[in-house]
Amino acid sequence: MIQNCKCAISIIIPTYNVESYIARCLDSCINQTLHNIEILVIDDCGSDDSIAIAQRYADKDSRIRIIHNEKNLGTFGSRIEGIKAAGGRYIAFLDADDYLKLETCEKMLQLFTDSTLANTHTLIDLKTVESTPDIIHFKSHYTVNKQTKPLAKLTHYTRYMLPTRFSKAPLHNEQIAYNFFLNSKQFPKFTIWDKCYKTALVKQTLPLIESFIPLKLTMAEDMLKFFVISAFAKSYVSVDSRLYMYCLNDGSITQNPQAKQKKINDMSYIIQALHSLSKKLKSHNALMPTIAQVMSKNLAALIILESRLSGMHGGGDIVESQHNSTSHSAATRQSLQDSLHSTQMTEILAPLMPLVESGLIPAPKMSKYMRYIRSQYLLSCILSLQYWNRCLTYIRIFAYTLSLGKIKL
Repeated sequence: MIQNCKCAISIIIPTYNVESYIARCLDSCINQTLHNIEILVIDDCGSDDSIAIAQRYADKDSRIRIIHNEKNLGTFGSRIEGIKAAGGRYIAFLDADDYLKLETCEKMLQLFTDSTLANTHTLIDLKTVESTPDIIHFKSHYTVNKQTKPLAKLTHYTRYMLPTRFSKAPLHNEQIAYNFFLNSKQFPKFTIWDKCYKTALVKQTLPLIESFIPLKLTMAEDMLKFFVISAFAKSYVSVDSRLYMYCLNDGSITQNPQAKQKKINDMSYIIQALHSLSKKLKSHNALMPTIAQVMSKNLAALIILESRLSGMHGGGDIVESQHNSTSHSAATRQSLQDSLHSTQMTEILAPLMPLVESGLIPAPKMSKYMRYIRSQYLLSCILSLQYWNRCLTYIRIFAYTLSLGKIKL
């Protein structure tokens, strides 16, 4: 029973150079209306005062534990270290530049344990930890800093305000992965931080995901983790409340244009990892190979879109090295090169070449009219649509065209 465990919920916070935000994050944790929690700050070997600030909080609150990585592991690896150390019955993930509503943990625990919800649309009768849902999904509120530029704000809100698949009805077994990956056409909700999980479920995934720690994955690493979690999950419920405060931080890798090559490399490797993992997970959920194919196309579209604001400068060679490919089919490469009508198009699609040659994604199809498109921004958007026919991309094209090239989302 939940009453017998040391703590109810473990909050895992990867921490790396976030001295401007960590106090706000920890304040939202220590002031939770549910006191029976532990707060795991994962020190990922940053160079600022983030951990010193966290240590001052830990000195005053015994619920805070600081776990020191021996070396920098990135967000993916730091979360895994937190999972290993978690002592709660349930796990929640929190980014150090975000924060929680003060009632978040209490609402999660109520959903995990309160049998009074048995006759509602939200939950079945729950009496023991073993019968509680594997995953609880909640909504997020997206906010920006005062210093954020207007165009960045517009991009941020446009990306996250598009419809997503938030299921108010309980889900079971294959329905869970289907809902988050295949039923969410515009923005698949594979994000790991807007959910709370049964600890036993998350620890069950460790043997499959620990091998990826050396890659220091930061971009789309949520997808890889939740891909495995959703394959093992048996039950899901949701709470229609905005409990997670997601903050746009210009310094994060998802917002930093200087980190473009790292993002491309991460997404390219995750495509490879999804296909490999899907074979191992097929016995748990028959949908995983299909999900791997669809998500690979989505990631291919995002890789292309990384080129919309600047050139690639040899990105294809870096991706090829990450895939540890010693050779590729010369005929396949030449065929693809022959189908590209401009140096600009070749540059945009270069990172996809190793993925196409290894059969992980289909080859891009180019219209003869694309050679007349001089705008790299517009060309990248149009090329990405064949892999992911996404509403946000049409919004980007419309805004760019209507503003005569001034608005680039």
